[in-house]
Amino acid sequence: MHARARPLLLTLGLSQALSGCALFSFEPALELVKASGLAVSHVVSTAPGRPSDTVHHGGPRPTSVCITHNPMVASSEVVPALQMALAQAGVSSRVYAPDTTPLACPVWLQYSGTVTWEAPPLRSDPRAYLATAQLTLRTMHGEVLASSAYSVDGFLESSKWATTQDKLAPVVQALLNGFGG
Repeated sequence: MHARARPLLLTLGLSQALSGCALFSFEPALELVKASGLAVSHVVSTAPGRPSDTVHHGGPRPTSVCITHNPMVASSEVVPALQMALAQAGVSSRVYAPDTTPLACPVWLQYSGTVTWEAPPLRSDPRAYLATAQLTLRTMHGEVLASSAYSVDGFLESSKWATTQDKLAPVVQALLNGFGG
């Protein structure tokens, strides 16, 4: 009987030591759900941007564009992103200071934008991102040929953490081709 009492005493001792504890904790499951939510949020927030407020007057597509540098846009990524998107569309480009108007530039691309700071998902340090951009194609005489815009879309903010290139490429396509491009 001594041998049978030992497991019983061990069970009673453990039950006293573990009183109030559960064998299954919901905390790890909750942490997994939170981490999954953050991962999904990050994937959703890096989707490419979508153009909005596009106006295209149907003129011929330019083969070359002069970009007016805008020092008020606090991002060094905007001009290279614009040039890359233009090159991918087969349009050459050059960048000029705001007060320059070379006669060899029949089409000008002017841009403005807003850069905002915030911490991305799964990180605590703030990072700058392009929140809005407005692009306008003009003749050398100032006539508007086309315009289009980008902004972080409302509720899901699906393109908030996408690269500047991914945000602006669809807007440049809309600027060059209108809605059909």
